[in-house]
Amino acid sequence: MRVTEVSIYSNNVEAITFSLSKSDPFARFLARNMVGLDSEDLVPRFYGFGLKTKTKFYDFAMKPRDILIQFVLNPRFKLDESYSDVRDELYRAISAVRTGQIALHFNSGGTTVARILGLITKFEVPHFSPLPSVQITVRCDDPVFRAVNPVLLSPSQLQTTNPIIIGDSLSTAPHGFKMQLTFKAARPSFTIQDEATNPDWKFTVTPAGGFLNGDILNYSSEYADKYLYITRGASTIYLVDKISPESIWPILFPGVTKFHFLDIAYFNWNKLEFYAAYWGV
Repeated sequence: MRVTEVSIYSNNVEAITFSLSKSDPFARFLARNMVGLDSEDLVPRFYGFGLKTKTKFYDFAMKPRDILIQFVLNPRFKLDESYSDVRDELYRAISAVRTGQIALHFNSGGTTVARILGLITKFEVPHFSPLPSVQITVRCDDPVFRAVNPVLLSPSQLQTTNPIIIGDSLSTAPHGFKMQLTFKAARPSFTIQDEATNPDWKFTVTPAGGFLNGDILNYSSEYADKYLYITRGASTIYLVDKISPESIWPILFPGVTKFHFLDIAYFNWNKLEFYAAYWGV
C-alpha cells in the first residue's frame, strides 16, 4: 500500500492531516514518528476440516492493534499562539464525538486508500521535553486496514455459469464480501462450494419450505456485519439457523477466488461487493 499522507477524522470531520512524503513548515502538527502499522503476530485459528482431504482450515487473525503517533507541535507564534493552544485544539478535535472513536485515513495522492477505526487510549505530553510534542495511542479492535469504498460488481460483471471467478488485486488480507441474488425458480436449498464435484468445503442453507420464485437472498461475510436472510415480499426471513452444520462461510482471498454455485441456473445476480483489506501499511 503506497501512502503519502495520513488524516485523523473525528465525528466524520477531518481534524489533522500530516504528510509522510514532504515537510510543511506551516503545519501546526508535524508527524515525528508512527508505530504499529505493520502486520504483527498473525494468529492461525482452526475453524474446520476439508471434506475430502481432511486438511485443517485456518483463519489468520490479529490481536487488537495499537497505533502510536507522535506529533511535534508548531504554533503560529506570530499570532500569539502557544504550545498549549495547539494541544488544546487536538484535545477538542478528538473529543468531539460521543463514541470516542476516531478514524485514521491513509491517503495516496489525495485519494484515501484505506482506513482503520479506533479509540484513543493515551494522550501523552512530555512537558519538559526540549522539543514540545504530543503522543497519542489509538487502540483498534479490528486491526485490519480496510478500504473506505467497496468494489462493486454489477450483474454484467458476474458470470452466469460456473466457476464464478472474483478477482481482488488490491487486498493483502482475506476478507468477507456481500452479495444479493434473486431466485427465478423454486429451490429446496442453496449451496456454494469450491469444486463442481467432490468439494473440500461447502456452504449450504436450507430454509423451511425451500426458496420460492422471487425470493431475494442477502448474504454477507464481512467483518462485524455477517448476515444471511431472504426478502420475500414485505417479509424478512433470517436463515443463519438454517445453515448446515458442516458449512464454511465463503470469503475472498487476495488474487483470484473461485466458487461453484450449485443453483446458478435458478437465480439472477443483483450485485456483489467487497472492501479491500490490508494486513499492514
